[in-house]
Amino acid sequence: MIRRLLLIVAMLFAAQVASAAPVAMRVLRINDHLLCFYDGRPPQAAVASVDTNWADFGANNVGVATYVIYRGDRALVYDAFPGVAQAQWVRDYLARAGIRHFVLVNSHWHLDHVGGNAVYADSDVIATARTRQLLIENRAGIEAGTTWGPPAISPLVIPTMTITADTTVYVGDIRVVLRPVNIHSADGLVIWLPDDRLLLAGDTLEDTVTFITEPDQIPAQVTNLAAMRQWGFTRILPNHGNPDVIAKGGYGLALIDFTRAYLIAMVDHSHDADFLTQPIERYIADGVRDGTVSLWWAYRDAHRQNLERVAKAWKGRPLPALHGSER
Repeated sequence: MIRRLLLIVAMLFAAQVASAAPVAMRVLRINDHLLCFYDGRPPQAAVASVDTNWADFGANNVGVATYVIYRGDRALVYDAFPGVAQAQWVRDYLARAGIRHFVLVNSHWHLDHVGGNAVYADSDVIATARTRQLLIENRAGIEAGTTWGPPAISPLVIPTMTITADTTVYVGDIRVVLRPVNIHSADGLVIWLPDDRLLLAGDTLEDTVTFITEPDQIPAQVTNLAAMRQWGFTRILPNHGNPDVIAKGGYGLALIDFTRAYLIAMVDHSHDADFLTQPIERYIADGVRDGTVSLWWAYRDAHRQNLERVAKAWKGRPLPALHGSER
Protein backbone atom coordinates (compact mmCIF):
# COMPACT_ATOMS: atom_id res chain seq x y z
CA MET A 1 0.00 0.00 0.00
CA ILE A 2 2.83 2.42 0.88
CA ARG A 3 4.54 1.69 -2.44
CA ARG A 4 1.25 2.32 -4.27
CA LEU A 5 0.77 5.67 -2.51
CA LEU A 6 4.32 6.73 -3.29
CA LEU A 7 3.78 5.84 -6.95
CA ILE A 8 0.60 7.92 -7.08
CA VAL A 9 2.36 10.91 -5.51
CA ALA A 10 5.23 10.58 -7.97
CA MET A 11 2.81 10.35 -10.89
CA LEU A 12 1.00 13.49 -9.77
CA PHE A 13 4.31 15.35 -9.53
CA ALA A 14 5.34 14.12 -12.96
CA ALA A 15 2.05 15.34 -14.40
CA GLN A 16 2.85 18.84 -13.17
CA VAL A 17 6.29 18.99 -14.84
CA ALA A 18 5.74 16.99 -18.03
CA SER A 19 5.06 20.04 -20.19
CA ALA A 20 3.96 23.62 -19.96
CA ALA A 21 1.28 22.87 -22.56
CA PRO A 22 -2.26 22.24 -21.22
CA VAL A 23 -4.11 19.08 -22.18
CA ALA A 24 -6.61 19.81 -24.97
CA MET A 25 -7.36 16.27 -26.07
CA ARG A 26 -9.34 15.41 -29.18
CA VAL A 27 -10.87 11.96 -29.60
CA LEU A 28 -11.03 10.78 -33.20
CA ARG A 29 -13.01 7.63 -33.98
CA ILE A 30 -11.30 5.73 -36.80
CA ASN A 31 -13.68 2.74 -36.80
CA ASP A 32 -15.69 0.65 -34.34
CA HIS A 33 -12.58 -0.68 -32.57
CA LEU A 34 -9.91 1.99 -33.08
CA LEU A 35 -9.66 5.42 -31.47
CA CYS A 36 -7.09 8.16 -31.89
CA PHE A 37 -6.33 10.48 -28.99
CA TYR A 38 -4.77 13.69 -30.27
CA ASP A 39 -3.21 16.56 -28.31
CA GLY A 40 -1.10 19.57 -29.20
CA ARG A 41 -0.33 21.20 -32.57
CA PRO A 42 -1.06 24.75 -31.37
CA PRO A 43 -0.89 27.67 -33.82
CA GLN A 44 2.46 29.43 -33.78
CA ALA A 45 0.95 32.61 -32.36
CA ALA A 46 -0.16 30.68 -29.26
CA VAL A 47 3.35 29.46 -28.43
CA ALA A 48 5.65 31.64 -26.34
CA SER A 49 8.83 32.58 -28.19
CA VAL A 50 11.16 30.97 -25.67
CA ASP A 51 13.35 27.91 -25.75
CA THR A 52 11.13 24.85 -25.70
CA ASN A 53 11.73 21.62 -23.84
CA TRP A 54 11.83 18.22 -25.55
CA ALA A 55 8.16 17.51 -24.82
CA ASP A 56 7.03 20.59 -26.72
CA PHE A 57 9.72 20.72 -29.45
CA GLY A 58 9.45 17.13 -30.61
CA ALA A 59 5.87 16.34 -29.70
CA ASN A 60 3.29 18.83 -28.45
CA ASN A 61 4.11 21.59 -30.94
CA VAL A 62 3.94 19.22 -33.91
CA GLY A 63 0.93 17.37 -32.48
CA VAL A 64 0.80 13.97 -30.77
CA ALA A 65 -1.48 11.07 -31.62
CA THR A 66 -1.77 7.82 -29.70
CA TYR A 67 -4.07 4.97 -30.66
CA VAL A 68 -6.28 2.54 -28.78
CA ILE A 69 -7.53 -0.79 -30.16
CA TYR A 70 -10.42 -2.00 -28.03
CA ARG A 71 -13.04 -4.70 -27.77
CA GLY A 72 -15.34 -5.31 -24.84
CA ASP A 73 -13.56 -4.38 -21.62
CA ARG A 74 -10.02 -4.75 -23.06
CA ALA A 75 -7.77 -2.27 -24.80
CA LEU A 76 -4.32 -2.14 -26.34
CA VAL A 77 -2.86 1.36 -26.05
CA TYR A 78 -0.14 2.34 -28.55
CA ASP A 79 2.18 4.82 -26.84
CA ALA A 80 1.66 6.91 -23.74
CA PHE A 81 2.16 10.56 -24.70
CA PRO A 82 4.98 12.81 -23.43
CA GLY A 83 3.42 13.25 -20.01
CA VAL A 84 1.38 11.59 -17.30
CA ALA A 85 -1.45 14.13 -17.46
CA GLN A 86 -2.12 13.28 -21.11
CA ALA A 87 -1.85 9.53 -20.55
CA GLN A 88 -4.13 9.71 -17.51
CA TRP A 89 -6.73 11.61 -19.55
CA VAL A 90 -6.79 8.73 -22.03
CA ARG A 91 -7.03 6.05 -19.37
CA ASP A 92 -9.81 7.88 -17.55
CA TYR A 93 -11.76 8.24 -20.81
CA LEU A 94 -11.40 4.53 -21.52
CA ALA A 95 -12.34 3.57 -17.97
CA ARG A 96 -15.55 5.60 -18.26
CA ALA A 97 -16.28 3.66 -21.46
CA GLY A 98 -16.02 0.37 -19.56
CA ILE A 99 -12.43 -0.65 -20.30
CA ARG A 100 -10.95 -2.57 -17.37
CA HIS A 101 -7.93 -4.38 -18.81
CA PHE A 102 -5.06 -2.58 -20.52
CA VAL A 103 -1.93 -3.46 -22.44
CA LEU A 104 0.47 -0.66 -23.35
CA VAL A 105 2.77 -0.93 -26.38
CA ASN A 106 5.70 1.48 -26.73
CA SER A 107 6.69 2.25 -30.32
CA HIS A 108 10.30 3.10 -29.37
CA TRP A 109 12.35 4.51 -26.52
CA HIS A 110 12.07 8.24 -27.29
CA LEU A 111 10.79 10.15 -24.31
CA ASP A 112 7.68 11.63 -25.91
CA HIS A 113 6.36 8.07 -26.29
CA VAL A 114 7.10 6.76 -22.79
CA GLY A 115 6.45 9.83 -20.64
CA GLY A 116 3.06 8.50 -19.54
CA ASN A 117 4.08 4.88 -18.97
CA ALA A 118 3.54 5.26 -15.23
CA VAL A 119 -0.21 5.45 -15.81
CA TYR A 120 -0.02 1.79 -16.88
CA ALA A 121 2.29 0.59 -14.12
CA ASP A 122 -0.36 -2.02 -13.20
CA SER A 123 -0.51 -3.41 -16.76
CA ASP A 124 1.68 -5.30 -19.21
CA VAL A 125 3.94 -2.93 -21.14
CA ILE A 126 5.30 -4.32 -24.42
CA ALA A 127 8.22 -3.04 -26.50
CA THR A 128 11.11 -4.38 -28.53
CA ALA A 129 13.97 -5.84 -26.55
CA ARG A 130 16.15 -2.96 -27.76
CA THR A 131 13.67 -0.38 -26.46
CA ARG A 132 13.71 -1.98 -23.02
CA GLN A 133 17.51 -2.07 -23.06
CA LEU A 134 17.80 1.60 -24.04
CA LEU A 135 15.33 2.69 -21.37
CA ILE A 136 17.20 0.74 -18.72
CA GLU A 137 20.54 2.19 -19.87
CA ASN A 138 19.17 5.74 -19.82
CA ARG A 139 16.84 5.42 -16.83
CA ALA A 140 18.90 7.46 -14.38
CA GLY A 141 19.26 10.36 -16.80
CA ILE A 142 15.61 10.24 -17.87
CA GLU A 143 14.39 10.28 -14.26
CA ALA A 144 16.83 13.11 -13.43
CA GLY A 145 15.88 15.14 -16.49
CA THR A 146 19.41 15.11 -17.93
CA THR A 147 19.13 12.72 -20.91
CA TRP A 148 17.27 15.20 -23.12
CA GLY A 149 17.05 17.88 -20.46
CA PRO A 150 13.93 18.67 -18.44
CA PRO A 151 11.20 17.73 -17.88
CA ALA A 152 12.19 14.59 -16.05
CA ILE A 153 10.11 11.42 -16.34
CA SER A 154 9.97 10.03 -12.83
CA PRO A 155 9.11 7.32 -12.24
CA LEU A 156 10.01 5.83 -15.61
CA VAL A 157 8.10 2.57 -16.03
CA ILE A 158 10.16 0.08 -18.05
CA PRO A 159 8.46 -2.33 -20.47
CA THR A 160 7.76 -5.67 -18.83
CA MET A 161 7.47 -7.79 -22.00
CA THR A 162 9.68 -7.69 -25.09
CA ILE A 163 9.61 -8.92 -28.67
CA THR A 164 12.35 -9.41 -31.26
CA ALA A 165 10.23 -10.56 -34.23
CA ASP A 166 6.69 -10.27 -35.57
CA THR A 167 4.24 -11.05 -32.78
CA THR A 168 0.49 -11.46 -33.25
CA VAL A 169 -1.82 -10.64 -30.38
CA TYR A 170 -5.60 -10.37 -30.20
CA VAL A 171 -7.81 -7.76 -28.62
CA GLY A 172 -11.02 -9.74 -28.52
CA ASP A 173 -11.39 -10.87 -32.14
CA ILE A 174 -9.13 -8.14 -33.56
CA ARG A 175 -5.85 -9.41 -34.97
CA VAL A 176 -2.93 -7.13 -34.15
CA VAL A 177 0.57 -7.65 -35.55
CA LEU A 178 3.42 -6.06 -33.60
CA ARG A 179 6.37 -5.66 -35.97
CA PRO A 180 9.90 -4.47 -35.11
CA VAL A 181 11.37 -2.02 -37.63
CA ASN A 182 14.52 0.02 -38.11
CA ILE A 183 12.95 3.22 -39.39
CA HIS A 184 13.44 6.52 -37.55
CA SER A 185 14.85 4.58 -34.61
CA ALA A 186 16.52 1.18 -34.76
CA ASP A 187 14.40 -0.09 -31.84
CA GLY A 188 11.10 0.76 -33.51
CA LEU A 189 7.82 -1.16 -33.28
CA VAL A 190 4.85 -0.50 -35.56
CA ILE A 191 1.39 -2.04 -35.45
CA TRP A 192 -0.16 -3.60 -38.52
CA LEU A 193 -3.89 -4.34 -38.54
CA PRO A 194 -4.21 -6.79 -41.47
CA ASP A 195 -8.00 -7.02 -41.45
CA ASP A 196 -8.34 -3.22 -41.52
CA ARG A 197 -5.38 -2.78 -43.90
CA LEU A 198 -4.14 -0.10 -41.51
CA LEU A 199 -0.64 0.73 -40.26
CA LEU A 200 -0.12 2.46 -36.94
CA ALA A 201 3.22 3.95 -37.90
CA GLY A 202 4.62 5.46 -34.71
CA ASP A 203 7.35 7.91 -35.74
CA THR A 204 8.41 6.04 -38.88
CA LEU A 205 6.32 8.50 -40.92
CA GLU A 206 5.27 12.06 -40.13
CA ASP A 207 3.53 15.05 -41.64
CA THR A 208 5.41 17.36 -42.28
CA VAL A 209 8.78 15.53 -42.19
CA THR A 210 10.42 12.80 -40.16
CA PHE A 211 12.71 13.72 -37.28
CA ILE A 212 16.12 12.32 -38.25
CA THR A 213 17.51 10.91 -35.01
CA GLU A 214 19.91 8.29 -36.38
CA PRO A 215 21.42 9.80 -39.56
CA ASP A 216 23.93 6.97 -39.95
CA GLN A 217 20.95 4.63 -40.40
CA ILE A 218 19.39 6.51 -43.32
CA PRO A 219 20.50 3.96 -45.97
CA ALA A 220 18.85 1.15 -43.98
CA GLN A 221 15.78 3.27 -43.32
CA VAL A 222 15.32 4.03 -47.02
CA THR A 223 15.48 0.32 -47.82
CA ASN A 224 13.15 -0.59 -44.95
CA LEU A 225 10.59 2.02 -45.97
CA ALA A 226 10.46 0.50 -49.45
CA ALA A 227 9.89 -2.94 -47.93
CA MET A 228 7.21 -1.60 -45.58
CA ARG A 229 5.29 -0.23 -48.56
CA GLN A 230 4.69 -3.81 -49.72
CA TRP A 231 3.08 -5.13 -46.53
CA GLY A 232 -0.49 -4.77 -47.77
CA PHE A 233 -1.91 -1.84 -45.80
CA THR A 234 -3.63 1.00 -47.65
CA ARG A 235 -3.90 3.67 -44.93
CA ILE A 236 -1.35 5.04 -42.48
CA LEU A 237 -1.93 6.56 -39.04
CA PRO A 238 1.22 8.28 -37.71
CA ASN A 239 1.91 9.50 -34.19
CA HIS A 240 2.70 12.99 -35.49
CA GLY A 241 0.46 14.21 -38.28
CA ASN A 242 -2.42 16.41 -39.30
CA PRO A 243 -5.47 15.62 -37.12
CA ASP A 244 -7.84 16.44 -39.97
CA VAL A 245 -6.19 13.80 -42.17
CA ILE A 246 -6.15 11.27 -39.34
CA ALA A 247 -9.85 11.87 -38.65
CA LYS A 248 -10.64 11.00 -42.27
CA GLY A 249 -8.90 7.63 -42.01
CA GLY A 250 -5.24 8.50 -42.41
CA TYR A 251 -2.64 8.89 -45.11
CA GLY A 252 -2.05 6.93 -48.28
CA LEU A 253 1.12 5.17 -49.41
CA ALA A 254 2.39 8.41 -50.93
CA LEU A 255 3.54 9.39 -47.43
CA ILE A 256 6.11 6.58 -47.60
CA ASP A 257 7.35 7.75 -51.00
CA PHE A 258 7.59 11.32 -49.72
CA THR A 259 9.52 10.30 -46.60
CA ARG A 260 11.98 8.23 -48.61
CA ALA A 261 12.51 11.11 -51.03
CA TYR A 262 13.17 13.50 -48.12
CA LEU A 263 15.74 11.19 -46.54
CA ILE A 264 17.48 10.56 -49.87
CA ALA A 265 17.61 14.26 -50.71
CA MET A 266 19.00 15.14 -47.30
CA VAL A 267 21.92 12.77 -47.77
CA ASP A 268 22.41 13.71 -51.43
CA HIS A 269 22.76 17.40 -50.55
CA SER A 270 24.66 16.99 -47.27
CA HIS A 271 27.96 18.06 -48.88
CA ASP A 272 26.46 21.22 -50.41
CA ALA A 273 28.22 24.38 -49.27
CA ASP A 274 24.89 25.93 -48.22
CA PHE A 275 23.36 22.73 -46.83
CA LEU A 276 22.85 24.03 -43.29
CA THR A 277 20.76 26.94 -44.55
CA GLN A 278 18.62 25.10 -47.09
CA PRO A 279 14.96 25.74 -46.19
CA ILE A 280 12.39 23.05 -45.64
CA GLU A 281 10.43 24.30 -48.66
CA ARG A 282 13.21 23.06 -50.93
CA TYR A 283 12.59 19.50 -49.75
CA ILE A 284 8.81 19.34 -49.42
CA ALA A 285 7.47 21.39 -52.33
CA ASP A 286 6.28 18.40 -54.36
CA GLY A 287 4.61 16.78 -51.36
CA VAL A 288 2.78 19.98 -50.42
CA ARG A 289 1.74 20.55 -54.02
CA ASP A 290 0.18 17.11 -54.42
CA GLY A 291 -1.40 17.13 -50.95
CA THR A 292 0.68 14.34 -49.42
CA VAL A 293 1.77 16.62 -46.56
CA SER A 294 1.21 20.17 -45.37
CA LEU A 295 3.77 22.55 -43.90
CA TRP A 296 3.24 22.94 -40.17
CA TRP A 297 5.30 25.73 -38.59
CA ALA A 298 6.97 23.60 -35.89
CA TYR A 299 8.62 21.39 -38.51
CA ARG A 300 10.85 24.27 -39.59
CA ASP A 301 12.77 23.72 -36.36
CA ALA A 302 12.73 19.95 -36.90
CA HIS A 303 14.19 20.42 -40.39
CA ARG A 304 16.95 22.70 -39.07
CA GLN A 305 17.87 20.03 -36.54
CA ASN A 306 17.80 17.40 -39.28
CA LEU A 307 20.22 19.48 -41.37
CA GLU A 308 22.66 19.70 -38.47
CA ARG A 309 22.51 16.00 -37.69
CA VAL A 310 22.87 14.84 -41.29
CA ALA A 311 25.72 17.26 -41.98
CA LYS A 312 27.63 16.02 -38.94
CA ALA A 313 27.03 12.33 -39.69
CA TRP A 314 28.08 12.48 -43.36
CA LYS A 315 30.84 15.09 -43.20
CA GLY A 316 33.95 13.85 -45.00
CA ARG A 317 32.33 10.52 -45.89
CA PRO A 318 31.46 9.22 -49.35
CA LEU A 319 27.74 9.48 -49.94
CA PRO A 320 25.78 6.27 -50.59
CA ALA A 321 23.89 5.72 -53.83
CA LEU A 322 20.43 5.59 -52.31
CA HIS A 323 18.48 5.95 -55.54
CA GLY A 324 19.11 2.30 -56.39
CA SER A 325 16.84 1.14 -53.56
CA GLU A 326 13.58 2.33 -55.10
CA ARG A 327 10.46 0.20 -54.68
